[in-house]
Parts: sequence; C-alpha cells; structure tokens
Amino acid sequence: MVGHLPVARACLDRIGLVDTINRLVPGRLKVDVGTLVAGAVLNVLETRFPLYRLSEFWRSRDCEGLLGVGAAALSDDNVGRALDRLHQAGTWSIFSEIGLNAFREFGLDGGEVHHDTTSVSVWGAYEGSQDGPLHLTWGHSKDKRPDLKQFVVSLLCVERDIPVHAALHAGNASDRRINGQVVDRLGGLMAKYGVAEREFIFVADSALVSEANLAGLAGTDFVTRLPATYGECGRLIAAAVAAGDWEELGALAAKPAGAADQRARYRCREGTVTLYGQTYRALVVHSDAHDRRRRKKIAKAVERDEAAVRAALDALARKVFACAPDAWRAAAEVTGRYHRVGFAVEECPVYGRGRPRKDGSRPVVRTEYRVRGECAPDAPAIARLEEEAGCFVLLTNIPAERKNGRSLLLAYKAQDGIEQNFGFLKDPLVVNDLFLKSPHRIEAMGLVLILALLVDRLLQREMRRRIAAEGLVLQGWRGRPTRKPTTFMLKSKLAGVMVRVDGANRRLATPLDEVQLAFLAAAGLDSRVFVTPSPPRSRVACL
Repeated sequence: MVGHLPVARACLDRIGLVDTINRLVPGRLKVDVGTLVAGAVLNVLETRFPLYRLSEFWRSRDCEGLLGVGAAALSDDNVGRALDRLHQAGTWSIFSEIGLNAFREFGLDGGEVHHDTTSVSVWGAYEGSQDGPLHLTWGHSKDKRPDLKQFVVSLLCVERDIPVHAALHAGNASDRRINGQVVDRLGGLMAKYGVAEREFIFVADSALVSEANLAGLAGTDFVTRLPATYGECGRLIAAAVAAGDWEELGALAAKPAGAADQRARYRCREGTVTLYGQTYRALVVHSDAHDRRRRKKIAKAVERDEAAVRAALDALARKVFACAPDAWRAAAEVTGRYHRVGFAVEECPVYGRGRPRKDGSRPVVRTEYRVRGECAPDAPAIARLEEEAGCFVLLTNIPAERKNGRSLLLAYKAQDGIEQNFGFLKDPLVVNDLFLKSPHRIEAMGLVLILALLVDRLLQREMRRRIAAEGLVLQGWRGRPTRKPTTFMLKSKLAGVMVRVDGANRRLATPLDEVQLAFLAAAGLDSRVFVTPSPPRSRVACL
C-alpha cells in the first residue's frame, strides 16, 4: 500500500529535504539522516505511528520505492541517533534552509508574515532539562494542563499558514518576550528570503504590544490587536459605540456553496491612540459573530446585576429612617449597572400607646420614613454593552492611504491559519503524549513535525493554486464539488492506492479513478508518481 505517500515524497524532493539535511548534518551513520527524517515526516503525514514503531509502519508500505532503503533501516535506534545529529547540527538552522528552498521553489509570497505561539505538554519528569537548550518546565498551559511540564512553539508563516521559521522555547517563556526576539530577527530573516523591510507586514496577536516591541518595530509595518488590559482599548470602543458612525465592511469570508449564509459581518471606525509617546492608527472593529458568542455571557451579567439590585432594595425596605432626606440619601446609594431603579419614600406615623380616642384619632408620637423601590432593565445600557462586547481594536502603523480598514482586518483574520497549524502540531496521537528521552530529542522531533506541517500546507497550496488558475472543480466530501481541497482530502481520496512490486518493476494494482486522477492533476502530478521509485540512498551518506 502507498496511499498518498508518493505525492508527499514528490513534495519532499521539490524542497530538497533529504539532500539539504545530508549537507548540513555532519557525521557518519549506516543510513543517511535525510532519509531517516523523510521516513519520519511521511509517517507523520500518513498515520502518525510513534517513533519506536516507525519500522513497523514502513513494513506495510513501499519503503524501497519511497525511501530507497528497507524498512529495517528505520529502527528506533537509527532514528534516535538521527534526532541527536539534527540537534547537534542546529535544528532550526536546518529548517530555515529547507524553508528557504520551499520559498524559492514554490514562489511563496512574503507580503504578510504571521507569528503566534502555543504550548505543548510533555509527560515525564525531565529533572535535568533546565541545564539543556530546551527548558521543560511548568508555565501558562494553553492546553489546560497545569499539572504537566511543557515547552512553547513559536511559528512564523507566510501566505497565512505556510511555516518558514520556527523555534521551541522554555515552558515558562513569556509570549511578549518571544515576540520581542522575533522582532529583533525579523528584518534579517525576511531579507534572507529576498523581502525588504518595508515590503512585508508583520501580523501578530496582542502579546506583541509592549514598549520595547513597539520600539523595535519602528521600521516595520505591523498589524496587531490592542490588549483589552490597556485602558485606551476600552476608551476607543466606548467612543466608537457612542458615535455610531461605523463604516460597513460586510462579510469577509466566502460563502460555502449551498450553505446558509451565517458568515460574520463586520464594521469599523477609524481612530488614533498614543502609546509610550508614539501615535498609532487604531481601528475599532465590530463583529456580529462576537455578539452571538457573548450573548449568554451578557445575559448572565444582566441577571447577576438584577439579583444584586433586588437584594439591595429588599434590605433597604427593611430599614427605618428618621427623616426623608436620610431615606433619599440611602436610596441614592442603590444603583444598577444594567438596570434603572425608581424609588418612593413613604411616611409611616408611629402612634402612642393606648386605645384610640372616642373620635377614633390616635396621637402621633413621631414620623418614620421607609423606602420602596422598583428596578427595570436599562435597555440602552444593555444594548451598548452588547455592542461593545462585539468590538476589538486593531493597532497598526500603516497609514490609511496604504491599507484601508478592510485590508487591515483581512490581514489580521488570516491569523486563523497559524491557529490551524497548531491544531496539526498538537494532534493528541503524537504530541500531547510526547515522551522522549531528552529535551534535545524533543526539539529534533519538533523539527520533524514542523517539516511535516510544511509539506502538508505546500500540497494544499499547490492544489488550490492550480484550481484557481485553471478553473477546476474537485469532488470533495460526500461527492460535493469543492475549490478548496485540503491535503487530508487528497490523502483520503488516495488511501486505497496499492502498487505491485515485481523485482525492479512497479505497477498500480488497480487503475486510478477519475476523482483520484483529478486530485493528482491538481497537485501537478500524474499516475507515474506511484511507480517511479526514489533513487537508492547511500548507506553512508552523512560525511
């Protein structure tokens, strides 16, 4: 069985993965490190067997045809030594070289550079890890696993989701500090890819915003989100809601074919904000999707406010005041954030002891005062709360004549591509149960995972690019047409492909159907990719 592995191998060949690793990793092994890494990458893309079962995975695949070696060559001992050599050679300098190959080979666009971080939990004590290059320790867990040690993954992507730079950091590393490190290296890194400083836009989340980081971005165009912890954020949102002069942007996402239109709709309002002595452009954005997500939270806040007001009114009703001014002063202290409160002060005469007089009258000893109150929802305040809850603020140094509000929002929304990348990297079958002997092997395994991510995203990009250029339509899930196929869809369509091997001859066990051929054509390949073996690798290729 080969499935979609020959297609992935063709992508590995295009980016020169094996040759680049063999050139950069010194030393001698029985099997070259590039081939071992290629075997591990293809495993991640296919079924994600753990490393100690890699040889088992390849026994049921065309290992000779795809890698040029037998399955026994991919033993856990060989792969472990390869991970050690990767670390010794500089894990992320290797990825940088391969990323550069991909950038040039596929003609990637470096106009927008996206950065984000996530945490990855590990099982094990790793007591000595604080002395190594990768400090595995406890930190703010984005996996909601504070009981486990972790490390932090930093990704830099172009074209929304294609990684071109990555790094692993200590488990307690600050997102703000990691952003600062990226900012310091950003200009030189993009220059390596042939992109000048003012030719790209750096897009990151709110952890980018700090005095040092903003100062470091003085010569770089950027878009980020102003943290809600900054008082200026609330001021800008309140001013935009009060003014009400929004610019309608409409829906930005494409409507799925045949689906109900439930796309988020946006509007924005321009403004400025001064941070650390510098004035920046601030774009207040309102999303009705935020409104829908936060409606329950707002409803609960209104319920809590009503309960607090009614409790205060009940307590006030039990009090007795000697004069009306005292009663009104006490009433004025009962307020609601989302409710209007009305009061009435009642005179309550206190009669002397004894029976009433013959005419029925009773002597009044004194007059007491009590407060009766009612509350009702403050509809304008609640509406303002709901509208403010649907808002966030984008911060940028790009003038409006170069990028309008719609363009800025589209650039920031592309951050969801890097979030999807984290979903790939944190597949529970592979990463969340990560338990390797040493931190430097974890770092080298991180390289394998991100290389697999790179290949996955390049295959997806290639298919979508050809479909858009040639006006093709593929058969997606449930036989529905699609113009946005994924690599997983390609893998599913080719899952049953098998190759018969007779000595040096290879042929397909059954012809490919029209759907499979269409997916291959979208990837720029044909059926020959399944029967053309990979050239045999030298048994001693790492010199």
